Amino acid sequence: MPKLSVNSIDLYYELEGNGSVVVFINGLTMDVNGWYFQVQEFSKKHRVLRYDCRGQGKSDKPDMEYSQPMHAEDLKNLMDKLGIQKAHVVGLSNGGMIAQHFILNFPEKVGALVLVDTCSYIDTLLDSIITLWIKATQIGGSEFRYDVSIPFIFSEDFIKQNKEILAQMKIISAEINPTNAVINLAQGSLKHNTNDRLSEIKAPTLIIVGEEDILIPMKYSKLLNEGIKGSRLAIINGSGHAPSIEKPEEFNRIVLGFLLEHDFIAT
Repeated sequence: MPKLSVNSIDLYYELEGNGSVVVFINGLTMDVNGWYFQVQEFSKKHRVLRYDCRGQGKSDKPDMEYSQPMHAEDLKNLMDKLGIQKAHVVGLSNGGMIAQHFILNFPEKVGALVLVDTCSYIDTLLDSIITLWIKATQIGGSEFRYDVSIPFIFSEDFIKQNKEILAQMKIISAEINPTNAVINLAQGSLKHNTNDRLSEIKAPTLIIVGEEDILIPMKYSKLLNEGIKGSRLAIINGSGHAPSIEKPEEFNRIVLGFLLEHDFIAT
């Protein structure tokens, strides 16, 4: 179980493959296993770094609010300790928020940037949804929060076709997401705002959004696309908030193709 001490906490990570490094940053209540469908394909040509942010999975969960800049600092120090000077960065949802702070604070560490179903700031709509999740966690723990979140995260077809898998995921999610950690992660995400700094992002950037994303609808990806000069927007049809899980083959093809174009800047 590989862990490294970073900023006075232990972060769990997994590193495999060879080539330029690709870092995957988890969504709010994900752990490294949330990128299961990416590891085999990406590790054929890349060195894949997955890790659990503080408050997630097998990493430490100090009882404090986890800010996005704090997560970004954690990742920078983790990469330094692993001897990784530069990497492509892929972030989903809250991981995409962290990725924005990471590239703004440490631009020299990023090759290409991939932002998946995320946003540049938390407005009234997103604040309401995240606050609902916090209240659900306070009332019924991680299991109730999971039930509340499912319609926001996955498309209708995926929910209909994967009831048994989602039931198994609920058990795992409850085990890896203690109540206080979920609340601390969610409260930290409420303060995310990079909207006025998007023009500072100079790295090649791909923005991916699931067509049926209810949690962070397409309009937020379009705002990112408009704010980051030269960025590309890719829409994955029939997918909800997590195309890396719902449509892994299409997701992998799009991201790997984009990284191949820009691999020279991360080696």
